[in-house]
This record gives sequence, C-alpha cells and structure tokens, in this order.
Amino acid sequence: MLARMARTSLSRRETRFARSVLTRNLQVRPGENVIIEGWSHTLPWATALARETRRLKAYPLVLFEDENAFWDSVDSREDTILGAAPSHEWAALGKTDVYIHMWGAGDRLRLNSLPGDRGAKLIAFNDAWYKAARKAGLRGSRLEIGRPFPNLAKVYGVKESTWTNQLIAATMVDPERLQAAGRPIARALERGRRVRIHDHRGTDLTLGLAHRGALLRAGRITREDRARPYDMLNYLPAGSVRVALDESVANGTFVANRTCYYETGKATGGTFEFRNGRLVRHHFDTGAKFFDEGFRRGGKGRDRPGMLGIGLNPKLHNTPQVEDIEAGAIMVSVGGNQFTPGGRNTSPFFGFAINVGAQLEIDGRPVRIPGGHRP
Repeated sequence: MLARMARTSLSRRETRFARSVLTRNLQVRPGENVIIEGWSHTLPWATALARETRRLKAYPLVLFEDENAFWDSVDSREDTILGAAPSHEWAALGKTDVYIHMWGAGDRLRLNSLPGDRGAKLIAFNDAWYKAARKAGLRGSRLEIGRPFPNLAKVYGVKESTWTNQLIAATMVDPERLQAAGRPIARALERGRRVRIHDHRGTDLTLGLAHRGALLRAGRITREDRARPYDMLNYLPAGSVRVALDESVANGTFVANRTCYYETGKATGGTFEFRNGRLVRHHFDTGAKFFDEGFRRGGKGRDRPGMLGIGLNPKLHNTPQVEDIEAGAIMVSVGGNQFTPGGRNTSPFFGFAINVGAQLEIDGRPVRIPGGHRP
C-alpha cells in the first residue's frame, strides 16, 4: 500500500502542480525553510510539494494529520489539545520562510456541523498562529486543492474528479498573465465613479465607486499583502480584482447565472433588486436558506452594497468555492466590506451573486474583462 501511495504521490500531475506553486507563486529560493501542512486526503500533494522543495535546494517539513485520528480526538472531546498552540510547532513556525496550507480536515460538512463553541475551541490557536507568522515574516498559500472531498462533492452536485482537475489547471495559470489581465481593470475601478452592469437576461445595475484601492489577486504575495494582518497567505488558484463599493449607491437588478457555493450547500438562480442604495428584494431558485439565515442576523448594513469582484482565471467553470474568480465573472455582494481597502460596512453578513458574460461599463466607457465560459 505504501509503495502504491508513493507512486501516486509522485505522479507527473502532482509534480507539475507542486513545481508551479513553488516556483511561479511562492518563488521559493535555495536555503529557505518550507512547512507543508498535509492531511490524509492531501498527502499526495504534500509529498510532491516536499519533493519539489528539495529539488529547489530548499528544506521541506511536512506537518501531517490523519483524518480518522483527528475525528477520534474530536469524538473524545480533546478540543483543548486540538486547539492548542504547542511550543515545538511554534518554534518551527518562527524559523519558517514559506508555509503551505491545504484547508485541514477533509470532512468540512462534519466540521461545520459542530456547535459554534466547539468549533471555536478547535481553532483557538488561530490568532496566535497569525501573530507568529507575522513575526517570522513568512509568506505562503492556502491551496484549494485541499477542499474536494467525496461527501462535499455530492452535496454540491459535482464530480470530485472534475472539481479537482479544474483546480489543478487554474492553480497553474501564470501569475503574470493574471496580473496583465487585471491591472487595467483595477485602475479603472480606482479612478471611476459609476459602474453599470448589464446583459440581455435581465441584469441592469448601477453601482457607485468611491476612489478606493482595488485588490488584484494574481497569485503572488506582494509587499502590501504582507503588511496586512492576514494576507501573508494568499489563495490558489488566484485571479480576481475586488473593490469596496460606495455603500450608498445601487439601483437596478442583478441576475446570477452561476451557483453560490457555501460551506455546507449551494444556492442557484439568484436575483438582487436594489433601490436607492439598498437591497429591496432578493430571490434564489434553490438554496435560499443559505443567504437568508445570514441576512436575518446581519444587522445594520446587511442590505447595503458591499463589494464588486471581477474574475480573471480562464480554467474555471462554476467551480465550487472559487466561482467568483472564473474569467468573466462579475460578483456583487451585500453586507460587510470592511476587509477590502476603504470599505466602511461592518455588518457580519456577506451575501453575493455572480453573473458571467454581462457587460461592464465605468463612467459610460466599456471595460474589457477576460472572457471565460459563457452561460
């Protein structure tokens, strides 16, 4: 069995993926220390990343957690131990240049079904981890390749193999290509005042811009990223431009043609209607509860425009958890945008809808966005 696992983990597919992440995205240099966090379902990827790290004359360390052993500890209510910040792990973190994370436990449905207080105990180390990461000055990535899992693929209604293959291809898109596609869009969003989104299927929405900085995510860690509290880790695959909207401006209708994937389910057929800067009506053909539950608890600002996102990645098509970065995707959100530069909406709610193929205009001028798969 171990021999078969080794052959699988060092296959050409995993090797090419690992080499791309390490060289194109993280730009690992000889002599650097690299920690790779692997779980049972991501062990082939962790193995390939470790092997390619050595080929780059850098030093890998794999932190491994077995899925069954983890859940046995959860069932035994060893929450405090699981959520601890052990000194030997933190010592290693302090000497780390690059950190690669693959989203932890595979059974996200079971994880999200835990009561809130228990879930919080399991990640009690989180703030201490980021504090140590900032002190170490490390850079790294969270790899979406760790998300596909049999029971979650079933809930989403997708083939796990298709999901995985799209993530592989999308992660390996050259950051330079994404940077070139996104730079003019980011500039236009920063300079403009009004955005119009329209198509022939019912979308016609006007939103406001407030000369706020646009975040271009092309797959490399920038100096600005490392200066922010949590952005020393980027997300791969990458490919988006995001900007905080003027919270007081929104009029018209936005009709989605992509699925909204939540942690434990999905919503389809979304429609947002805005008037005088507020969401006055929303509808989903299926899965409305995933929006409505958060909206009910959203408090002040839940109905205000939040963020505009433009997708750049040509290798995705309605792909779970990265549906907003598909090339040609336009995402409109409502609720909190305080984590996007200049955003003032502090609502804890984040609701969104996505349209691929609509036209985008800024101050009356068409803006070319990358064409992905059309509806």
